[in-house]
Amino acid sequence: MSFALDAYYLQAIGVALATIFACSYKRKIGRFTLIVTGTWLIGICAIYFKYGLDQVIFYSNDQEIHQRIAKNYIESEGFNLGRVIQHRYIITYPTFLLSKIGLDEVLVLKTIQIFSLIGIYFKSKSILLSRGLRLKYWHFAFIASPLMFFFSLLALRDLTLALFTISYVFASKFQTRTFFAVLIFLLKPHLAIALLFGTVALFLFKILRTKFQMLAALLFLGASYVVGSLSYSLGSLFRDGFFPGLPTDFLSQAKISQLALNFSGLQFFSLVYDKNSVVAESVGFLLLARILLFDTFLIPIAFIFVCIFFLRELRGTAFLILASFVFYLGLVSQSDWNSTRQNIPFLAAMGIVAVVNIEVAKGSRRRNLLLQP
Repeated sequence: MSFALDAYYLQAIGVALATIFACSYKRKIGRFTLIVTGTWLIGICAIYFKYGLDQVIFYSNDQEIHQRIAKNYIESEGFNLGRVIQHRYIITYPTFLLSKIGLDEVLVLKTIQIFSLIGIYFKSKSILLSRGLRLKYWHFAFIASPLMFFFSLLALRDLTLALFTISYVFASKFQTRTFFAVLIFLLKPHLAIALLFGTVALFLFKILRTKFQMLAALLFLGASYVVGSLSYSLGSLFRDGFFPGLPTDFLSQAKISQLALNFSGLQFFSLVYDKNSVVAESVGFLLLARILLFDTFLIPIAFIFVCIFFLRELRGTAFLILASFVFYLGLVSQSDWNSTRQNIPFLAAMGIVAVVNIEVAKGSRRRNLLLQP
């Protein structure tokens, strides 16, 4: 057993060093890459030290599912084109291949997530630079934020989805958007459908010329929620051949409350009185976790504040994100998916929009003060 533990730690150290080297630029190691990878190494080793092989059930048993797919299913059935989406081949197939050279499957899955986090950082930095903005320390509350770092310690798919999402949302070319839409669809089809819906909604909103832009936007968002709620039944019919019937309670007080809670990252409140809830921790513990991972609620609240009061840049992008997110929340309101994880791809995009507009507003205020007599 001690040999297995030592092997995991040695592999983790090797992977961390390889990550730092792979993400260096012109033989220079970036401060962010060095700090985040070093902290990640400590974090994944601490999780393994505490849980050992049971680390796959820490936080989410999806980690165990990913491990089982890479370790058992792909091993026995090979590459099965019909299961590309179901078995999440984008992350599990590379994991399977790397496991053949002796790397631990869970470690490989976590490595994909730390690479995705670093990718989110570089992509976000690039977007800011394209807007003439320099990355500042406070931006990390919105970009490559604490919640995202926590998820880099887990063998899940959320940060990869977040990287693909911001690459889709901020892409300027149709071919690029198509490429990332396909990647997202292969990893999480309903997220891809939500983003495509948001893209279509933005197109329709742009051709609708009215003096009442705010009212029109609210109507579009209401429609996004309704269509998202209805799409769950249609998706069940398409995927499982079973039609559960159209939802009748999606405009009820309970569903609207759930929508608000989901948007603010407080989903667990909607499960407090649910005896069949999968939430194992107390409300107090979950609230403490939200305080530590403050970006869970800070980013969506700041994003909405920006959209209402001083949205000067990335208007179309903000509308696409919001319409997609509301559609997505309408869909998940009809299902059992009710987790902070579902927000992460949208939070990554919302954070960039919020930072850009806050910086632009600060610059505008500074110029106005200088012009005052």
